[in-house]
Amino acid sequence: MRIAIFFVLLLFSLNLAAETEACDDSCTFVLKNERESSFTVVNESRADTRLSPFSTFKIPNTLIALDLGVVTSLNQELTYDHEKYPAQRWWPTVWYEKPLPIRAAFQNSAVPIYQQIALQIGAERMGRYLTQFNYGNKDITSGVDRFWLNGSLKISAREQVNFLHKLFSGQLPVSSATLASFKEVMLVEETETYKLYAKTGGGEISKGYALGWYIGIVESKENVHYFAVNIDGKTFREVQKRRIKIARQQLEKYGVL
Repeated sequence: MRIAIFFVLLLFSLNLAAETEACDDSCTFVLKNERESSFTVVNESRADTRLSPFSTFKIPNTLIALDLGVVTSLNQELTYDHEKYPAQRWWPTVWYEKPLPIRAAFQNSAVPIYQQIALQIGAERMGRYLTQFNYGNKDITSGVDRFWLNGSLKISAREQVNFLHKLFSGQLPVSSATLASFKEVMLVEETETYKLYAKTGGGEISKGYALGWYIGIVESKENVHYFAVNIDGKTFREVQKRRIKIARQQLEKYGVL
């Protein structure tokens, strides 16, 4: 009987280990505890390495659009120039089959809609906001509708966390109405004990090398935590599967979720 129990426990532990995603040299996790003003960092050197934000840039892009009135309400139906941005074979149909309100465009990472938003914001206003936000290297020179997609704009995981902290603590130069609307856009999970606001991002950097992001905020009654994960992989599909899992495991490990 004891031998049988031993093997059941062994198999359980092996399965648990197999399900756990390691945050190794190709990964970093940064966590900021607002109440204690402290950081927890996995892989310090990578935490300060600037990389393309990919679709995590939808956070500042949405903020700027709401603050300027480029997007006038959460119910406004958003579309894009279909000739300028013809549908690609790899695009999800939700990106192009019909107009989307901003929350749906954000949650579904609708790239062409956000490219259209960036064009409407324009390079001058975009650059001014990113300077005020102190967002990464603030470099939009590779094109106003693509600088965040493996282009000139770069930001580190630690900078992502500090940006989120400034945003949710009201330190960015956007109106309180903009922030309130934005929080509705970014909310992905709500329980009795916390609210999770988050955004994925990622894409191919070069052949055989892809980057994945998952960043966000966990609000509870007692505290607020800000986090960022980025990971490398051989394909986008690989990092797409791992990024949220790694983030949640780290958040659970440190008692945030």
